Amino acid sequence: MLVGLIAGVAGYLLWKPLNPMADPKAAQALALVQTHQARTAPTIRQAIDAIMRDNAKPGRSASMSDWTVQRNNVTQDRKGYLVRVNVRLPGDQANRWIEWEYLWLVGLTPESVTALSRQAVEVMP
Repeated sequence: MLVGLIAGVAGYLLWKPLNPMADPKAAQALALVQTHQARTAPTIRQAIDAIMRDNAKPGRSASMSDWTVQRNNVTQDRKGYLVRVNVRLPGDQANRWIEWEYLWLVGLTPESVTALSRQAVEVMP
């Protein structure tokens, strides 16, 4: 029982998203994504805000999760950080919602932002 608890805590600490404010490199990765040029707005952050605004319906507003940053430890050849935000938009019916995940791989040396989800590709230039 104690081993399971310790393993659970260790797993949470290893796989939880980083607090970007605690890690300067994570904060840099988040800033690179949010300020990267977008296709329909000056920055990706502004493009996602516009998508949320444009998809609001009377009595139902869109919502966005917190931006999260996580080290990419999945593959050795793709080092960097994963930056993610989820957007929930009202659908055509009153009880329907559309959820989109925006995901990017960010390299710091050299600086690069690579879209990993379809929605992220659509906001990139």
